[in-house]
Amino acid sequence: MSKFRPVFDDKESAILLAMYEEANGYYESYALAWKLNPEVKVSTPEAEAAFKETRDATERLIERGFVRGERLKGADGVYFKELKLTPKGEQTAISHRKEVEDFKKELPQIVKEANTVVAEMANSQKK
Repeated sequence: MSKFRPVFDDKESAILLAMYEEANGYYESYALAWKLNPEVKVSTPEAEAAFKETRDATERLIERGFVRGERLKGADGVYFKELKLTPKGEQTAISHRKEVEDFKKELPQIVKEANTVVAEMANSQKK
């Protein structure tokens, strides 16, 4: 019986890949949030939203067994320090990185084909 590959939303994917690229290092929730949202200024409503979104995605990855870390409580609620990929998470990150790279290579062809279909539909509607 074949096993389905895990599916990640954009934030989960970004966290998984960022953590894989951090050479045997650790992340904490705040540093990860700022790395993934460099355009956000600290101590703004946007920063609070970015932190919560990153924390929620991190919790989903922890729940699925891809990430581990020490859970703490601070002014913004629960956060994590010493976040690190589990062995399962590392294996998954390697596979996921390859999938993302392949998708980026295929994307121009997908867009080209989609544009062709849109043009054909527009032509058929003119008739």
